[in-house]
Amino acid sequence: MAYKILTTSSSFGKVDPAPLALLEAEGFEVTVNPYGRKLSVEESKEILKDYDGLIAGTESLNAAVLGSAENLKYLCRLGAGMDNVDFEAAKQLNITVENTPSAHVDGVAELTLGGILSCLRSIANAYTNITNGIWEKPMGSLLKGKTVGIIGLGRVGCRLVELLAPFKVKVLAFDLYQNTEFAEKHNVSFVGMDELISTSDIITIHTPYSPEAKHMVNAEFLGKAKANLCLVNASRGGLVDEAALLDFLSVNPAASAYLDTFEEEPYSGPLSKMKNCTLTPHIGSYASEVRINMEMEAAQNVINFFKK
Repeated sequence: MAYKILTTSSSFGKVDPAPLALLEAEGFEVTVNPYGRKLSVEESKEILKDYDGLIAGTESLNAAVLGSAENLKYLCRLGAGMDNVDFEAAKQLNITVENTPSAHVDGVAELTLGGILSCLRSIANAYTNITNGIWEKPMGSLLKGKTVGIIGLGRVGCRLVELLAPFKVKVLAFDLYQNTEFAEKHNVSFVGMDELISTSDIITIHTPYSPEAKHMVNAEFLGKAKANLCLVNASRGGLVDEAALLDFLSVNPAASAYLDTFEEEPYSGPLSKMKNCTLTPHIGSYASEVRINMEMEAAQNVINFFKK
């Protein structure tokens, strides 16, 4: 009997069919997301009933969804973030849960650097002006010599430090689990959160989402920041209080923000109207090399689980 595998990431196999071919060559019966988008809870509950394995995207995999998946034995989250998975429910249902924790690192780190540069030089806004017939030269600032505060010095945060090295920036970091060996090698200074907020010209977030971390960037946080702060979040939606950020950007026109993730996606809120805010539709892992690596890793995880 062939095991039935569902992939719910809307882009699975589109950049390169190799991950699908690998699974099929190993005898798996693979179905790709029939909706071509993020599934709702009700859609997930309906579609998951008949599958043995799931390669998941960012859809909610709560207790109700997992409980409806009568045959599900294995779940691989495509990417690193696991906040959409109810681990307690998975444990009770004997569903093994894994992810692909490393493949996305270069993609998110490079996108973060691009977001920082876009904010500092108003690249996105200048482009929008030209497309609207406005020839206006925004006065930006250099990344060179700035103080960059990194919240979360994990895989992505460390890779960002390496990418920042040629710009000769000062790097501060806050992390509950300090990688002191890396920090010493790359001249990163661990500081308290308040010091990082008040002294950084640029703050970029690279922490997992959890209920405790919800709206960690809020009005109180932003009240301690510089009036010309550049804030970047290419980590997880919900870490930033979007209403508080809107107020901050409105009161401080010299400030800027780049967001790739949002509390509710797709996002269509008021930040999209702000000239000093650049938004992208959760594309951190959307580089062809990254997608192929992630999908091949997920496919191999499925094979390893069912063939062991």
